[in-house]
Amino acid sequence: MKQIISAMILGVILFSNFFVISADDSSIYKLDESYIVNDVSFDLRVDSFYLTGGIRDSRDSFIIKSQHGQFLNENIIEDFKVSKIFTDNYSSTYVLGRSVYGDIYIMRFTSGLNKRWEYKIKFSDMDLVSDFTVNDNQEVTLIGYSYHNRKSNTFLLKLNRFGNKITEKIIDIGPFERPRKILENSEGNFYITGESKIKDYDMFVYKLTSDFEILWSHYFDHGWEDGGLGLALIDEELVAAGYSGEDDWFVFDTVFFVYSPDGNVSSFTRENYSEGGSDWILDFKINGDNYYAILWDVLTENQYTLKLDSDFELLSKNQIKRDETPIKLMNIEEETYLLYKKDNRIYLRAL
Repeated sequence: MKQIISAMILGVILFSNFFVISADDSSIYKLDESYIVNDVSFDLRVDSFYLTGGIRDSRDSFIIKSQHGQFLNENIIEDFKVSKIFTDNYSSTYVLGRSVYGDIYIMRFTSGLNKRWEYKIKFSDMDLVSDFTVNDNQEVTLIGYSYHNRKSNTFLLKLNRFGNKITEKIIDIGPFERPRKILENSEGNFYITGESKIKDYDMFVYKLTSDFEILWSHYFDHGWEDGGLGLALIDEELVAAGYSGEDDWFVFDTVFFVYSPDGNVSSFTRENYSEGGSDWILDFKINGDNYYAILWDVLTENQYTLKLDSDFELLSKNQIKRDETPIKLMNIEEETYLLYKKDNRIYLRAL
């Protein structure tokens, strides 16, 4: 009985966070017309959303903290363009972006949006940071690549909770590589995926130690363009989602690899969810026994949400309307949502 009452209370709390538009869609915040959102995070501990993006006709970026659709706080970051935001389990928020002068920074803010520290990332004069993750020790690990002389090198950087460098490393995955995603497991090891070009692009997946030493690697070459787009962990196994091309230009299928902790491929799945179109996974999540994805059909430019079972069979597929711009997938408790914007209002759609 206590569990039932607790579940009812949690349901009321989560329901009260959002202004319900329909059975599946809820508005979480309406922005001023000059504000352009590009990413959002959610903090379950303080029941708040953090929205970030650019300001029209300005060189600045904003971070807004909101709760129940109401404005709580704001921080304007001058001469800086934010690209990603993440909120950890202790209510600290991190933003990644580039200054208008070309320098890349990661910044940490308190729950009240006071800046704690910033760190400048520089491996060369031509760097791009693809992704970052934060663990329960509040260590920040970033992955990116330096591109120059028609080749590139992957770099990794780990910072402690105070913004000081713990370690860094450059990994030569191939003549030209683009790492896209990084994921840390409970043991402090890392998984990375992306694409590496020798003749055509090949999909790569690496497992690294906490110090970025290589434990194992796997390459997938179907004969044309292949690459990794997403990572997820289910128990001790890794799931990597990617694209794989046939002979036709820009015609891709979606591929899934499931790896054992030792790097053995336990299953491989190839599907075309766009039904004859060209698949590209924009975001990929796991929640419970199901997988979720935002699918972009490269040929038609239509976008969809997908819900898949544990064998990657399609459970549901819903088209995202043309006037809705998807931002990301978001897991909140046991539910998975599509976060999207429309008319400068941010919505959640239950999947």
